Amino acid sequence: MPAPRRRRPRADASTLPLRPIAIALALVGAAAAVFFVLREQARHRVTLVFERNGPASTPIELTFFPDRLAFAAPSPPLPLGECRVDGDSITLGRDLVPEQGVVRYRAEGFGAGYAYVRLGEPAPPLRLRPPATLRGRVGEPVAFWCYGWRCAGLRPVAGAEVLLMGGGEHGIEIVRTTTDADGRFELGGFDRGLDGLGLRVRAAGFELAHASLTTAEPEPVVAMQRGEVCRGALAAPAGVDPSRLLVLARGLPGVQAQPDAAGAFVLDHLPRDMTPRLIVAGLGPLWAHAPARANTKAPLRIEIVSAAVVRGRVLDSTSRAPLAGALVQCGEQAAVRSDGDGRYELPHQLPGDVEIEAQWDVVDPRRRRTSYFGRTAVRLTAGSTHESVDIEVVTR
Repeated sequence: MPAPRRRRPRADASTLPLRPIAIALALVGAAAAVFFVLREQARHRVTLVFERNGPASTPIELTFFPDRLAFAAPSPPLPLGECRVDGDSITLGRDLVPEQGVVRYRAEGFGAGYAYVRLGEPAPPLRLRPPATLRGRVGEPVAFWCYGWRCAGLRPVAGAEVLLMGGGEHGIEIVRTTTDADGRFELGGFDRGLDGLGLRVRAAGFELAHASLTTAEPEPVVAMQRGEVCRGALAAPAGVDPSRLLVLARGLPGVQAQPDAAGAFVLDHLPRDMTPRLIVAGLGPLWAHAPARANTKAPLRIEIVSAAVVRGRVLDSTSRAPLAGALVQCGEQAAVRSDGDGRYELPHQLPGDVEIEAQWDVVDPRRRRTSYFGRTAVRLTAGSTHESVDIEVVTR
């Protein structure tokens, strides 16, 4: 008799569809993970592409600067870093572009230029064009009285420093030169086809002068007005080198002075009858200085003291959700913006009882802006870092 055939165990019908479903889910999850990783990497990178009619082997020198107004910072701003491009494209990260910034590019045989860049956003191609030359004059108006003050011409200002700026009076330096004995200057090696170009002129004993470049005036004439000088000294404690600092006039970009090793400084180019607030730039986060204003009548003394740092988050008072892009300020100190997680940091804060304020703006589809505010009080201690100082903004 033939042996009975063994019957194979039948698979549980309820488990058969689960295997392909599990595999499909795993593949979808892996693809989603790769997508999110690539998207996160793209958020922290930007690629610059250069277009040129010329030798592709010519290297391009790049210099990076912060993109911010110069009311409380050196102007032109200090560079963040440099790099070189041997081809026609380069991908950059946070080490050179902190969220957004300005890049200056230079290449032999082409005009120097600038561009704004932002991480995570595509940058338009940068076209390298032949270098241009600009000629002009700098002079002091000669006035005479004839039923009112009138201008009889310009007295040449020799030895004046002329800077070509990209991005207006708060922008970056592209090229520079000085005027000759007749007050004439010649700037070369830049891209005249760019928008937002302007001139900054400074000469000893004169106010700082700004002039925008227009095609209607191929050879600009910059008129200079007599200014005033503020002399003073920084009283710096041990561990602070005054020669590594800058004294700035708030609201007057480019009016700045570098003290010597003893702290003495001469702040030139101040407008007459104007006493702007002075700011000492370059201090460490745990140092600050007492409030000071320019004084052209007597020597000024600015004392540097131990300060505090404040860190925290800007939050919605109802949902406790972080608010990105909020302006945070303490007193008359420079405001900062909260990051994507609502975090902020305020260095250089004088000790004592202070109130920290936050402003969060919302723009609706009709482009109407609504501002929401919040504030919190805190007692600051010299030489300390105060963490978790959160500010709740009432958004309803």
